[in-house]
Amino acid sequence: MLNVPQSPGDLALLLDRLTLAGGVDLHLHSTCSDGAKTPREVGQAAVEHGLYAFALTDHDTMTGVSEAKESAGDDILFFPGIECSAVDCGSEIHILGYFSHLFVPEVEAYLEERRRDRRERNYRMLDKIRALGYPITEEALLSYGGKGNASIGRVHMALWLVDNGGFKSVSDAFRVLLSEGKPAYIARPRHSISEVTNVIKKAQGVAVLAHPVQYGWCRFPDRPSTRLRLRERLLRCKEAGIDGVECFHGEALEDERRLLFDVTTELGLIRTAGSDDHGRVDTHAPMYYGSTTFI
Repeated sequence: MLNVPQSPGDLALLLDRLTLAGGVDLHLHSTCSDGAKTPREVGQAAVEHGLYAFALTDHDTMTGVSEAKESAGDDILFFPGIECSAVDCGSEIHILGYFSHLFVPEVEAYLEERRRDRRERNYRMLDKIRALGYPITEEALLSYGGKGNASIGRVHMALWLVDNGGFKSVSDAFRVLLSEGKPAYIARPRHSISEVTNVIKKAQGVAVLAHPVQYGWCRFPDRPSTRLRLRERLLRCKEAGIDGVECFHGEALEDERRLLFDVTTELGLIRTAGSDDHGRVDTHAPMYYGSTTFI
């Protein structure tokens, strides 16, 4: 049986070492948030892909981690994780948390608060969607999500709109109705980086900045000014409690990965790799393989 280290320092070093060795995927989603595969199917897919290690990092919930670990078996290393939203200089970013235990009481209390925020935002967005002429109900929305403490949100609204509202894709629904600034959008409360990292660290977890490429931080990677601004941003994140950076995200280009790796290494942060696979054919990259290398 392969075990995850108990101390945050050892856990961080292991995440970094495994990433540099390759064949891991530390950013995956299931039906417990906005993924298409059940946690069991995610675990089975990790085995089928020949991964040496994987993590389930659903949005605002750890409901599926036990099922994912059980389905993958004892010959693959599993990291229980989460993905939470935060705000940096007025813009939304995401933070991944990795833990040694399947159930983390301190984190669960925080996640329940976040899920409550989601539910309240959902009710208000559904009102807007209905006012725009789409007869979506709360029951219909829930039918597109997981069970129990699953995180229901805009992706599930988009899936309903594709099936019932004439939209071509999830991306199309977001572009027209659901993204920030669009007719049905409503913001939900966001916490600072330090607020999120404090929750993770109190639970002896490791906090990693997810997909900086999606925030435009690596645009024009060959420019010295890009490197300078990226260093300033990552240093600010480090000072707010971030332990590492997802340098090898599924959507990152090779030169963006190289830039992130260099600056992250320079700042003494750990490096991680995650496809951000959601289990469906969309804009997200597919799950990595045991043969996938990152450096």
